[in-house]
Amino acid sequence: MLFPKSIAGKSSGALESIPFLPSTVRPSRFFSDSCRIIREGCAMKNKRWVLQLSVMMGFLFFATSMGLAQESPFENGAFWKREDLFLHYRIWYPPIPQGKVLFIHGLGGSTFSWRHAPDFFLQAGYLVVTVDLPGFGYSQRVVGTVHKPENRARLLLEFLRYLDEEVLPEAVAEKKWCLVGHSLGGSTAFLVAMEEPERFQGVALIAPALRNPAGRFFKILTSFPPTRKCWIALIRNFFLAPSRLKKSLQVAYGRKVTTEEFEGYRKPLELSGTARSLLSLVNNAASLKLSSFRGKFHPPFLLIWGEKDRVVPRRQGKRFREIFPDTPLRIIQGAFHCPMETHPKDVYPVILEFFATSTEKGSLPETRESWSDFQEAHRR
Repeated sequence: MLFPKSIAGKSSGALESIPFLPSTVRPSRFFSDSCRIIREGCAMKNKRWVLQLSVMMGFLFFATSMGLAQESPFENGAFWKREDLFLHYRIWYPPIPQGKVLFIHGLGGSTFSWRHAPDFFLQAGYLVVTVDLPGFGYSQRVVGTVHKPENRARLLLEFLRYLDEEVLPEAVAEKKWCLVGHSLGGSTAFLVAMEEPERFQGVALIAPALRNPAGRFFKILTSFPPTRKCWIALIRNFFLAPSRLKKSLQVAYGRKVTTEEFEGYRKPLELSGTARSLLSLVNNAASLKLSSFRGKFHPPFLLIWGEKDRVVPRRQGKRFREIFPDTPLRIIQGAFHCPMETHPKDVYPVILEFFATSTEKGSLPETRESWSDFQEAHRR
């Protein structure tokens, strides 16, 4: 697959675009201007110019349809290129970095899901990075084994190495990472941490989706070539339809969504190739075998769950604590599946205190019951 070299993110956070497309010009603007120039060229009977511009437009159409010419809609957004795909990420620098944290969103989410995090973490001196997983946000729409949980985790580890080696100042690069993951991103954050536990100071898991709800028969059915196109059409026209998306967000939030919240999710989900990538993710999904990690070295974990979560049952957290009994569990009262969005003032201070505790104390309370006492002692 062809990729323009300028897709890769730069340490300055700047993003270049395809050579013939100025970075300030969007594809839609480029198309409209190009059509006007072609008409003028035809009027002047300049066939050579018309042919050249037509070829350029054809390439741009291919690039945008495959997700190759996306520009970050954010000033602090950039892209990291890796072989046959690229990831979109955002980065915030505090005045004096005291730590660094990576946020990993859940199914259907993007960097938008963590929009409240910088307000809390920058004040605490954390360098903040949010990333769009493959197939989501403004990252490459891809299909195949990249969506396997273990491959997604290894990809993010490589992304962190890129940040440490080529983007971040040396003083920050030497620090350990903190991880925060939600739902699908929670299980991903867990695998990332278990792959190289010595690199992480602490890992906060918000309603981590540890079990795959799609059964083997469903995966076979959706991967069968004659029905694959039907499933893609169903995802595109039903599950990603605005009305359905709004209902899904209402279930996750436990309330009506605002226009800003709805648009924040809708825009990236409407990018070409999203439905096909989502289907591939379902086909490659797998439940985590937590028992295989029993007794293995790991960084400190924190579990956070919305009291009224109807998407990921809290019993998954109970199972997690059977394998990792030293993991505290914090319940956010009145919250549903996305407490970091609906109850940021209740969620982020807990995570910040957890990270501070894992640094200063070096260990966590062994039981959930001792967590409140542990917090009180830390406040003193």
